[in-house]
Amino acid sequence: MALERYLTLYNRFAGELGAGATAEASLEQVAEALFCTERNAKLVLRKLTEEGLIDWRAGRGRGNRSHITFREDREKLLLDLSRQYAEDGEYNKAFHLLQTFGDGTAANEKFMDWMSGSFGFRKQPGKEADVLRLPIFKTVMTLDPADFVYSLCSHMIQQIFDRLVLLEQSTGQIKAGIAHYWEHNEDATVWTFHLRKGILFHGGQELTAGDVVFTAERLRNGGKRNSWIMRSLRTVEAVSERIVRFHLVRPNWLFLKYASSNVMAILPAGLMGQSEEQFWKKPSGTGPFQVEEWKDGKLLLGANPHYYQSRAHLDQVEIVHVPQAEAVRAGMINWQQLICDPTLRDVTAENGWIQIESKSLCTSLLSWNMQRVGPQHSDEFRRITNRLIDRSAMIRELSGYRDFPAKGFFPELMAVDDPAEDCLEPEEARRLLLEAGYDGAPLFLCAHPGHAEDVYWIQERLRRAGIQAEVRIEAPYTIHEVLHEVDLLFHALVFPEEEVSLIEGCEQEGSYLKELMSPELSRWTMESFDRALASEDPSIRKAIYTAVEERLKEEQQVYFLLHMKFHTDYHPSLKGVRINSLGWIDFKDIFRTS
Repeated sequence: MALERYLTLYNRFAGELGAGATAEASLEQVAEALFCTERNAKLVLRKLTEEGLIDWRAGRGRGNRSHITFREDREKLLLDLSRQYAEDGEYNKAFHLLQTFGDGTAANEKFMDWMSGSFGFRKQPGKEADVLRLPIFKTVMTLDPADFVYSLCSHMIQQIFDRLVLLEQSTGQIKAGIAHYWEHNEDATVWTFHLRKGILFHGGQELTAGDVVFTAERLRNGGKRNSWIMRSLRTVEAVSERIVRFHLVRPNWLFLKYASSNVMAILPAGLMGQSEEQFWKKPSGTGPFQVEEWKDGKLLLGANPHYYQSRAHLDQVEIVHVPQAEAVRAGMINWQQLICDPTLRDVTAENGWIQIESKSLCTSLLSWNMQRVGPQHSDEFRRITNRLIDRSAMIRELSGYRDFPAKGFFPELMAVDDPAEDCLEPEEARRLLLEAGYDGAPLFLCAHPGHAEDVYWIQERLRRAGIQAEVRIEAPYTIHEVLHEVDLLFHALVFPEEEVSLIEGCEQEGSYLKELMSPELSRWTMESFDRALASEDPSIRKAIYTAVEERLKEEQQVYFLLHMKFHTDYHPSLKGVRINSLGWIDFKDIFRTS
């Protein structure tokens, strides 16, 4: 606290003068800078003087001013204190300190260089423990399966919790999870699961059918974002300690895939006797990793020694939240390239590195806010705007992992002879906009920082045609708060399981698709999905999904932009590296051979 107060006074009074400089500072000004009373300001000045950080000479008598001399270099002190916070695991404090006091110094860059050297594989000091420390540029907003939205949170939930059944990514087959056997009635309205014996929560208690009942009831009755998944549940019952039965209002031939979703990760009944707030500080699941610590920008996971599907090779995984702006400014490479010793940074095939890509894709979209008054309520305006965005040019000019133009939710690889996109040149677009009655009203275009490059590219395309679009970059956890002020939103969907993920994207509370489309269109999509779930025939379901997609395209409610694959690079000394359907690497099977 003393050092932070020193830095506060340094910024206020020393400025460009630097360490060793003497500046005029009245007691009243010191109190104002520290947001305290003059009495407390005297105590702070005395403390800083005793610690040798400042010299304070109080002016006595009328006309005699007080002076403060700063003895320590701000940059060195700031760097030392930030490192100390980081070593204590208080990363949020470290970054806050640098952002508050770092202007005009190289402390930020030096700290990020130091941080970068701490990522990758490590042996825990004094132990034969394998530790993987990774930086992430987004916030783990929740570990609650009933309340997550983003794929990052879903991935972390998947490391901590388990589901009744698992969807095998490579084959699309359902395999045993917590349940070792399952069955259903003739019309798929009753589903029964038989649970394994001996599965333990991280707290030590054995999982039973009561925990499954609690999880399902909490999803249905808890008013959570992901309550959509239990929308057709009539009742759920524990037939015995090892048998649980779901009774549905209407047929659901995809219920096994619902049961494999991270949304239905099984929680302990009653949250182990804790309140919601207490439990989610250190949640307990049955997954391969257990939460050891989650605070101050750090999520520390330890291997679950009792995991029923074999123990993880790693002993610990430490996830560190690095603000994206700081990471970009420091030129930090992607976390995917830090799953090895940080000395192995020359990521090229010639140096032995291996690149893999995911089978699943991320699809980027633009959604109009039809709840807000604006030119987007003109069908012709929306059509013209869509034709202004040349997907092929976007891929060509922005490069990266933008793979191919999207024609819908589900990826369709473009054939060589596919016709070129029907795009508009700016002058032609200006003429059509004038004919459509567009009056030049400005638009607010929003995205989170990870999509900033894309939205600025789109802004420039619109500008050339005379459409003024003001870009608003919001953190993922604040976008929902400003959605009513936004006309056009750039977002992306990951489809770990195509059918269920599409339904989730349109029905989840807080989903951008659901929140921005008209209420009538939202009702129609839900009715369409109910018809799809009632059909055992995959081709009939696919036809219904196509109809939903076509209507969204026809009404220009959503613009499908690009499909992107997930990639990672790793050194051959690493084994067990696979990209999961969420675009992340599952930690459980990674190990190092040298």
